[in-house]
Amino acid sequence: MRREPSWEERCGMDIECTCMSDSVSTEILMLVLGAVLGLLASLFTMIIQRVLDKKGKLNVFYQFSHQKGMGGATWGFDENPDGRKYFVIPIVFEFQNTSNTTRVIRDVRVYLYDGKKIVAKMKQMDYLHITHRKGNSVSGEEDYYFGTDKGSYSFVIPPRSIQRQECEYMYAINASEISDNKFDRVKACYFDERNKARYFEIRRIDNCWENKMYPIDEEWQVFK
Repeated sequence: MRREPSWEERCGMDIECTCMSDSVSTEILMLVLGAVLGLLASLFTMIIQRVLDKKGKLNVFYQFSHQKGMGGATWGFDENPDGRKYFVIPIVFEFQNTSNTTRVIRDVRVYLYDGKKIVAKMKQMDYLHITHRKGNSVSGEEDYYFGTDKGSYSFVIPPRSIQRQECEYMYAINASEISDNKFDRVKACYFDERNKARYFEIRRIDNCWENKMYPIDEEWQVFK
């Protein structure tokens, strides 16, 4: 004949069940807490790694150089037989990325200033075709390219690297426009990853539009 458990035995069973339930709840809580702490640790590590990757600088070095295909001509002012005036600046850039993340320099421009006033934006040359002649016959032809392989003046700089780019800028006016186009300084500009324009003065000019070629830079200059 089956015996019903006494009151004392029933209380013991209830206490044992309650203890087992509390133990399971504690284990679940510890598992959840461990998962949350693990996730927070991973996020913290990721944030620290990104900060460390961005640590470093993007340096822009430059030299005013020779014009391509122009028989050793440097940079400066020139004039065509028809009286049209030119200001040409060939620039060799070296972009140095010392960080662990890819950097972008977009649309490297050159402006002409008269004091604080913008006078003109120089044209970014992407392609130049030179035809050499002897008398009435063509003795040779040469093609020169500037910027990237597609003529762009925007550049992607991989981590921990230096990239060299050859660019050329030109501004042309008629002789009658000289008085409206006088300037005394040259500034470079590019847009960073946040699309913020950054300006740097790269040269002071005396007696603009006087036909003259200036010596090339023997040492690297830096945007600052």
